[in-house]
Amino acid sequence: AKDRATSGIVGGFNIERNISLPFLKRMSGFGIMKRRAERSIARRQIDELAIVCRSEKDELSALSGGNQQKVMVGRWMSQDAKLFILDEPFQGVDISARRDIAAKLRASADGRATLLFVTELDEALETADRILVMSEQTIVGEHRNEDIDLERLLAEVAGGPLHSAA
Repeated sequence: AKDRATSGIVGGFNIERNISLPFLKRMSGFGIMKRRAERSIARRQIDELAIVCRSEKDELSALSGGNQQKVMVGRWMSQDAKLFILDEPFQGVDISARRDIAAKLRASADGRATLLFVTELDEALETADRILVMSEQTIVGEHRNEDIDLERLLAEVAGGPLHSAA
């Protein structure tokens, strides 16, 4: 997700093909694509992620950055996986797209672990149940979102020691 334009999407392909691309073997039988299944999966992701487009046949290059990112996330969410690892899934998207993606991740979280790597604190606070703060390849803090100590979290993110008012 860090650089969807060069490593994640195929701009000349439509939404349908971009979603199915990594799973061609699963979506074909005897070397023939199951177009109905491909279309159905794409339409479901368009609906669930509120992707703004005319149809699943729209080329990805015609979509906004936020909608391209939704297609990228939808690609992986269309498959049954026990673990998702998403690196900067909200990069380059507006707040509305970020909320759509976060809501979809949370709504589909049962039976799956999702690791999000984000650099923006508000993204972590809005999306995560548990937040790990890393500095120089080391975990320096762990927080549960329901009882977060924001002062401690901010100190860990800043890399400095926590100063108490004692």
